[in-house]
Amino acid sequence: MYNVLLKKVLISLVVCFSISPGYGSETIDFAVANWPPYFDKEAPNKGIMAQHLTQIFTDANLSFNFIWYSTWKAAFNNAAAAKNIASPGWICSPKRAELFYFSYPIYKLDHVFFHLKSKPVTINNVSDLKKYEPIAVTEAYYYSSEFQEAVDKYKLKLSKVRLEELTFNLLLKNRAAIAPMSKNNGLSLLEKHFTLPQREQITYSKSPFPDSYFHIMISRKHSKALHIYQLINSILIHHSTNKKIVGVNLKVKDICPQVNNPVSQ
Repeated sequence: MYNVLLKKVLISLVVCFSISPGYGSETIDFAVANWPPYFDKEAPNKGIMAQHLTQIFTDANLSFNFIWYSTWKAAFNNAAAAKNIASPGWICSPKRAELFYFSYPIYKLDHVFFHLKSKPVTINNVSDLKKYEPIAVTEAYYYSSEFQEAVDKYKLKLSKVRLEELTFNLLLKNRAAIAPMSKNNGLSLLEKHFTLPQREQITYSKSPFPDSYFHIMISRKHSKALHIYQLINSILIHHSTNKKIVGVNLKVKDICPQVNNPVSQ
């Protein structure tokens, strides 16, 4: 009798473990590159966004690796080709959505405009940007759909540079009036690349654009794309730390109305 009961218990446990969702069986490679303070290969925590993701996925017992590339272009291309299934830290856009699914948000981006203290800036609405041309931007960066719409609508003049820190050179040399950027990113670049006298010349003002959100992009080309997309979202949506950072009750279809994602919320 005892042996029969023991066998039934063991069978029940096997069935239970077989049907229970387990994150530990998956290993996800995230394609990343240096972008202090969000991703920083030399920092002990690998950057604040890397640390945020590490906490979330470690709590969920999901195995993952950060695969570091020399540039974000390389990270993007390797993820798009499904050499790495995903890449975190991207704003959604229709062009990117042709190649990727966009996860639930992982971080909120605070938009500001950096400028010289000697040249105060007052931007109450998008049309005010016309008064502060040219605007320093980084080539190949997608700032937001709202910013791109403003550029197109008001024919805004842009001064483009290859590296993000060079936008501050344009400000210091009076070759641009303002530079849109994440506040944390801008302050980190100033601290790393510029002298104290140079930093003291620069400040920032609030942007008229709404907050943007960073997402994890999952390569549509990968054979397990939909499965990984659903898995990542199920973790992000319910994790308490992620809720504190990005908010609650968000819908990707509302944040990124221009992309066509599978329903997972």
